[in-house]
Amino acid sequence: MNSTPGTDDDPLGCGQPLRLPANGALSLDARFPGTTQGTNQMVTGTVEVTSQRDVRGVVSQQAEMFLVRDDRVVGVPLAQDLLGVQIDLAAGEVERLPADATLISCEPDGGPVPPGDYELYARVVVTPDDGAALVSFGGPWPIQVT
Repeated sequence: MNSTPGTDDDPLGCGQPLRLPANGALSLDARFPGTTQGTNQMVTGTVEVTSQRDVRGVVSQQAEMFLVRDDRVVGVPLAQDLLGVQIDLAAGEVERLPADATLISCEPDGGPVPPGDYELYARVVVTPDDGAALVSFGGPWPIQVT
């Protein structure tokens, strides 16, 4: 579940300052509870993916979610071993993906994140039938851990 610290090129490296690349071919909006208990190991929601242009390719069955506090990554996306699914969106079309965000620190000692105010972000990667992967980010969405 935890990830090793990333490199400077990895926008999702544990403890790294949040530096997201320019937005991609998709815009992302999420629906998550605004508050959750720290005893929960994860929080579940939905990410709405809206295509800015025609997009066809393979996407993970779930959106990748990560947790940020004070502009630093404190929770990385959960590992996904699910098979990808075909996505075929026309410009303006919306697809909903389930999403789970971990509330476990990505630091080597792990453990639940401490109570406080955090931000959730989403990443969706589409591997088109031809061409390079399309990476899109969305957020922040506030969440309070009690």
